[in-house]
Amino acid sequence: MRRTTPAIAAATLVAGGVLAVTAAAPASAGSGVVWGTVVSQSELNVRSGPSTSDPVVTRLEPGDQDRIECATNGSRVHGDPAWFWLIGARGWVSATYIDTDGRSVPSCETPCPPDHPQRDSHSTDYRDSPTFWFRSETSIEFGVTY
Repeated sequence: MRRTTPAIAAATLVAGGVLAVTAAAPASAGSGVVWGTVVSQSELNVRSGPSTSDPVVTRLEPGDQDRIECATNGSRVHGDPAWFWLIGARGWVSATYIDTDGRSVPSCETPCPPDHPQRDSHSTDYRDSPTFWFRSETSIEFGVTY
């Protein structure tokens, strides 16, 4: 009969713990999902196109968060030409006012992402319908059970 030494047993437990922690970690870096947080001092205009001359379709409050689909260049805001398409708000915002926590945002295939038509005067007012963005009042640490 073979005996398991304490060192082998400890190594097995540690390896199992590492695998469990890895499995419990949220999919972030490899998932392609990039969240952005509004860092403007006042309401942020969400526009129908990547330009300050495009119509405002809704507004977001400082601290609101939304998923970013892609980035493109548009009119410069404080010298930055980058604009992000927000999935929940269904519009464009200047990247100057969005914090991605250092995550890179993929480039858009066209000025308007496929399957996301720009709004016009005949579209629904999305401010009265459910969206994916939300206000963050506290911070949450990944991997911590609350």
